[in-house]
Amino acid sequence: MTPAAPLLAYGLDAVALLSAVGYSAGIAWLTRGIRPQPTAGEETPRVSVVVAARDEEAHIGAALARLRTQDYPAERLEIIVVDDGSLDQTANVVSAACHEDPRVLLLSTEAELGRSGAKKAALTLGVGRANGEIILTTDADCLVPPGWVSAMVAAFAPGVGLVCGFSQVGHPGGASSFRQRYESLDFLGLMGCMLGSVDHGRPMGASGQSLGYRRDVFLEVGGYERVRDRASGDDVLLVQLVRRHTAWHIAFVTAPEAHVIHPWANSWRALLRQRTRWASNAPAQWRLDRRFFGLMVAAYAVNLALVLGPLTVALGAIDLGFLAAAGAAKTVAEWRLLRRAATVFGRRDLLAGFPAWALVQPFHVVVVGLLGCLGVFTWKGRRHRWGRQR
Repeated sequence: MTPAAPLLAYGLDAVALLSAVGYSAGIAWLTRGIRPQPTAGEETPRVSVVVAARDEEAHIGAALARLRTQDYPAERLEIIVVDDGSLDQTANVVSAACHEDPRVLLLSTEAELGRSGAKKAALTLGVGRANGEIILTTDADCLVPPGWVSAMVAAFAPGVGLVCGFSQVGHPGGASSFRQRYESLDFLGLMGCMLGSVDHGRPMGASGQSLGYRRDVFLEVGGYERVRDRASGDDVLLVQLVRRHTAWHIAFVTAPEAHVIHPWANSWRALLRQRTRWASNAPAQWRLDRRFFGLMVAAYAVNLALVLGPLTVALGAIDLGFLAAAGAAKTVAEWRLLRRAATVFGRRDLLAGFPAWALVQPFHVVVVGLLGCLGVFTWKGRRHRWGRQR
């Protein structure tokens, strides 16, 4: 061993342990904020649900059926679907719904804007045509419960400008494979982190599968103008814009009446692409929320240390005791967060999959983090590099 080797070993030991401590402390902070959230009032403002859809022929019919049967006053609700360059029968399915229900409106990015391919542009078009004071968004492949609109609207207390909702991957108890159980538990953890950060008054993100905001708030931050260069992030980045550039509060809805269901990815490759797309927004997070960015860096560092652990221990570059301590701290922190989230959101059925999830997750984080930094992914048939469409 060269004279520099002990210094390198000590340095890697310190990096592994410090990143684990920082990450675990961040997760513990988020865990403390995971608790049921109160709702505010019983007002019934006019609501516009805006859904961006591209090649969703297989799902949009069911999604619209759920939206059309909400328990919210029918005369106070409109549903706007923006077809973003679909090559299948999405527009025809929505057109049929428009004939059956005058509350449903179909827009087209190609007809209105002369282009397609940017979800933010599709949502902006929908918001621009909306008549509602409150804008709610969900994805074209999601199923919302009958009380979703009412529960989301009830969270708009005076001073609240944006509301995050809970979304789950798959029906409770419906996972039939390891991949589905992994995805469901992993997404539950993300939802727990979002709730915890909102409860602490430092919201880090949200899911466009269940999101609401005042139309005036969207206009106040300039819509997506500040983040239009990013291919995704219509949810997480919007939350950051509202937090950073306005005085409005952000709330989270935990009520079961608002729990949205999103389908599982159809393969590991599809799941990897989805998470890579989400991770591609890391550069924007550096500008918008340094604390969130720091937590992501710590998470990546500790997971990379664990993935490379066998090699670095064998080479004597890191001490097994330090590595084991880092892994233990990470695992305990994540177990506590997932257990709290599963209790609050009624998904304790997923906790049995924690041991397997804990073994696979470090590899998943390392690969997704690397590809996310490069912004390399395919989304809706379009290839992206550096988080931008090619």
